Amino acid sequence: MMVKMKRKVLHLEIKATGEHKYYGSLVALWNDNDAIPYHTIKRLDLSDGWENETFKIRLGSLLTPSDVEAGKNNG
Repeated sequence: MMVKMKRKVLHLEIKATGEHKYYGSLVALWNDNDAIPYHTIKRLDLSDGWENETFKIRLGSLLTPSDVEAGKNNG
């Protein structure tokens, strides 16, 4: 039986503009947002999200149709 790995998704909200962006890795988020130092992002515990006066970052999972059908879309 093959174990299916969940794909993480990082959600970035830029508070000044209300813009929302989604990334598949910390490196991608950092490459697109030079205002956040990589050493800072790398040390963050994103399990409960992270927020400052400029940004809000949340960690989630990318759902596939089979995940939704299996009822894995409720948190």
